[in-house]
Amino acid sequence: MCKTDKKPSDEPFPGTTGLNIVIDNPESVVEIVSSIIGDNLIHLLTEQTILYHSQNAEKWKVSPKTLEWSNITPEGMRKYLGLITLMGQVRKKNIRDCWSNDPTISKPIFPHTVIRSHFESIWQAWHFSDNSQQTHDSGPVYEYFVQKFR
Repeated sequence: MCKTDKKPSDEPFPGTTGLNIVIDNPESVVEIVSSIIGDNLIHLLTEQTILYHSQNAEKWKVSPKTLEWSNITPEGMRKYLGLITLMGQVRKKNIRDCWSNDPTISKPIFPHTVIRSHFESIWQAWHFSDNSQQTHDSGPVYEYFVQKFR
């Protein structure tokens, strides 16, 4: 916990616990993520990731091998979150193994969803709020989930 984090409340949760949404025959990981995470949050994450990258782009230009950036779209953010969710189920030695061509460990959904270098560039810039506007209050993602889970 850092100095600016608030201590969580020890009060009992007054609401109903458990999953309150139904996902009927999901077609893809992206569909599951979209049903749980709303468009407002997707747009916030997309905007903040692009902003954070633009604020740090010069710092990250270290070598010719530096990750190339192309702005992420809300649809790209949904795919990114879907792959992160899937990574929790598909155990690999490291993230790059998700894009392996080795037939003994390959998972085609990863390279078919996004190329590895683009995933890595998003991973590097993934951000939730504008650091220049940061206060000691909770951030916008925290507030989103507080409202979402009431």
